[in-house]
Amino acid sequence: MKLIDAMKHKDNPFWIPDCTRDDLPEFFKALGFTAGAEIGVWKGEFTKKFCEVGLKMYAIDPWLVYRDFDSGSFSSRSQARQDSLYEAAKRRLAPYPACGVIRKASVDAISDIPNRSLDFVYIDGNHRFGYIAMDLMKWTDKVRKGGVIAGHDYFSRSGDTQIRGVGPIVDAFAKSYDFTNWYVLGSKTPGPNEKTDDALSFVFFKHW
Repeated sequence: MKLIDAMKHKDNPFWIPDCTRDDLPEFFKALGFTAGAEIGVWKGEFTKKFCEVGLKMYAIDPWLVYRDFDSGSFSSRSQARQDSLYEAAKRRLAPYPACGVIRKASVDAISDIPNRSLDFVYIDGNHRFGYIAMDLMKWTDKVRKGGVIAGHDYFSRSGDTQIRGVGPIVDAFAKSYDFTNWYVLGSKTPGPNEKTDDALSFVFFKHW
């Protein structure tokens, strides 16, 4: 299902079949969005997809091993590896002058972005409870009314323990901020020919 068609449906949340997060850049472009941020950049591969359609992007990641560092790969739990990932992201995003790479923790980068200046934010940073909750609360302020708060790992069929905690926090966010209509990109049980991500993303349209 095309994202633009899915917007006609309402639920809490509405699960959009045959859809992945890779559909977001073109969808945002079609909506007239011009500027966004990704929290948690890794190698810059997903950020690049937004840049490729002409969106101004802030790529925010500390690329830092710290006390509560959350990584699914043991090979990434060294500062040398994080520095290497940072350099890889910079190289990948260098062809896009409208992309600013900000090497800061998301909470520290908040002051760099004016409130209500973004059309969207995509959250894929530290998956521990406090970090997810803080990113949702604080980065929502940076998005204008009618813009999008989105993020990764709302649901995973693999049962990954890191991802498992994200959904309940997003559900609580929806309830706390009175969202009665929002979306998940993909199906819980996709058909054999249905495109899907291993971990599904969520999408809210900010109503204030």
